[in-house]
Amino acid sequence: MTGKQEQENKQSQVGRAGEDDDKNALEWTVFVVSLLLVLSILAYLSYQTYIDVPSTPDLVVRYYPDPTDNAPQRYRVEVYNEGGETAEEVQIELTLEKGGEVLESAQLNIAFAPKNSMREGWVNFKEDPMQADTLAARVMSYKRP
Repeated sequence: MTGKQEQENKQSQVGRAGEDDDKNALEWTVFVVSLLLVLSILAYLSYQTYIDVPSTPDLVVRYYPDPTDNAPQRYRVEVYNEGGETAEEVQIELTLEKGGEVLESAQLNIAFAPKNSMREGWVNFKEDPMQADTLAARVMSYKRP
């Protein structure tokens, strides 16, 4: 091959993917945006790991009357886990008391309550809650996973 033919052969190979392949602006933009997203996610997860303070479940129970035609003594029960860990097999008890005596009690079981979450359920009473002096709710038990 002559020098001229070699030069033409090299020039024809420049257009192919390989050594002299330059990235265009779109490829660089996608690369930079992807890199920033990955780095920001890693920074966020590292920060969350650093500030996380492990604590036990802290369950708060709130209840509201929620009657229907078929269940006139129904109560809506909300359980908030304000702690730093999940609670499993949560058992809630609501009791109707009159003059220090328990008229009736109802239980609600919740499979799990993740940290910083709210779970809800409903309980029904046979007795009319308006005839009781006090309606009290308490967390009977739960376990850590």
